[in-house]
Amino acid sequence: MRWSVLDTVLLAVISFHLIQAPFTKVEESFNIQAIHDILNYSVFDISQYDHLKFPGVVPRTFVGAVIIAMLSRPYLYLSSLIQAAKPSSIDVQLVVRGVVGLTNGISFIYLKNALQDMFDKITQKKKEENENQEIYVYDSAGSWFLLFLIGSFHLMFYSTRTLPNFIMTLPLTNVALGWALLGRYNAAIFLSAFVAIVFRLEVAALSAGIAFFSVIFKKTLLSEAIKFGIFGLGLGSIIGITIDSYFWREWCLPEVDGFLFNVVSGYASKWGVEPVTAYFTHYLRMMFMPPTVLLLNYFGYKLAPANLKIVSLASLFHVVIMSLQPHKEWRFIIYAVPSILLLGATGAAHLWENMKVRKITNVLFLTILPLSILTSFLISMAFLYVSRMNYPGGEALASFNNMIVENNIKNVTVHMSVPPCMTGVTLFGELNRDVYGVIYDKTENATILEDIWPSFDYLITHEPTAAQLPFENTTTHHWELVSSTKMFTGFDPSYITNFVFQENVNVLSLIKQIIFDKTPAVFLKELTTNSIIKSDVFFTYKRAKQNERTN
Repeated sequence: MRWSVLDTVLLAVISFHLIQAPFTKVEESFNIQAIHDILNYSVFDISQYDHLKFPGVVPRTFVGAVIIAMLSRPYLYLSSLIQAAKPSSIDVQLVVRGVVGLTNGISFIYLKNALQDMFDKITQKKKEENENQEIYVYDSAGSWFLLFLIGSFHLMFYSTRTLPNFIMTLPLTNVALGWALLGRYNAAIFLSAFVAIVFRLEVAALSAGIAFFSVIFKKTLLSEAIKFGIFGLGLGSIIGITIDSYFWREWCLPEVDGFLFNVVSGYASKWGVEPVTAYFTHYLRMMFMPPTVLLLNYFGYKLAPANLKIVSLASLFHVVIMSLQPHKEWRFIIYAVPSILLLGATGAAHLWENMKVRKITNVLFLTILPLSILTSFLISMAFLYVSRMNYPGGEALASFNNMIVENNIKNVTVHMSVPPCMTGVTLFGELNRDVYGVIYDKTENATILEDIWPSFDYLITHEPTAAQLPFENTTTHHWELVSSTKMFTGFDPSYITNFVFQENVNVLSLIKQIIFDKTPAVFLKELTTNSIIKSDVFFTYKRAKQNERTN
């Protein structure tokens, strides 16, 4: 695999997003808990696995979690050799998520190389056939792909997240798209079908798109496309049934079970229904700000070789099919986003390398491209700054653990209500029970919870006052507030409004204030401090001792 400076930058940006937002949310909980259990209890003893206590409404596949846990072990072993102390659980979570990010990052680099190899072969062939004719070159196509990718918030932020769409699903679909770019259509059909049945069934739409357009463009036979699609589904079904039936202790193929529950039975619609056009009118527009890449797509498609047209049409087919499902989420179409970037990179490379700088409009076009990437990256950083404040459950648990360690508190039980568990609490966030003896309770059943309520020494909950805590008539005498945790709740535009609309101030004087009087760093700090609203959402309580209650 060819490596460039931009490849390193890509992995660095993915890592930066990981470090800035180390906690996870409820959508990621199954995989992160499964990886924790595999690493701690091995695959041979599943009696203590979290999914047996909290199974959810339908089974989900363990295949991705097993792969990530296996890939993480060498890094964890190396860390144990380098560090004097054993890595803490939250450090292990960072390593695990880093491995997820690495698989996604390397798949993007592979896709970039496939794009560049495709253009290089086409250019070389044209040079050999037409020695005296002008030939368009696309030597920077791969670089533009990475530049657009680095400025894409959703791909950078979520590349390290343990969502099922990003654990092996996106990396393998990227490889399948890369194979299609290189002319390995049957292999691409096989791999995408395999991914669909094992990891995410919506990938079947992308697989069908690759098969259909490969046949339309006469790159493969219909019989071959069907054969390799069936092979992929068959092998995936065998692996999925074998592994997941073992972990769930019953015969199952999770993606089929999920499809029957969410789509056939219609339960997914309970999470919200949107119009058929939502992916095109809202989600894609949201994922590409400014919309330079989207605007370049038509131009890029006209210039695209057949292989790239097949990939892009297959991705469009995937988005269209997913639009028929009433419940929509941006991550359901994330596998189509790399193809959109490929077309955008093709258009950008053509303009950058082949446009003659003879008119002022040409100069403007060439200026807009790098400015667009810079703008996209700045918007991505702004989204990251806000998004990192959306994991208060993880922050609350980390604050509680710091209190336990700093005060050397031992053998206590803390109950965590559902909202904190949904916004950052994971098994990786728990302290070593052998050292501190802390029991972390996540009981949801109200009847059971009432019975064990007297055993709790601490609470991490969403109730803002002790008087609102359940099960005790004199709660305020039994609990004292220890700390609170804030979360991003909105924007206050008054600071920027007052700054811009000062009396006797024009544009030049505003620029002077920002650059020379305040300096950009100070201005940004004041802007974020005064414009971003954070409110207390979670509260940590300590049970008062008997003598404290009576005083």
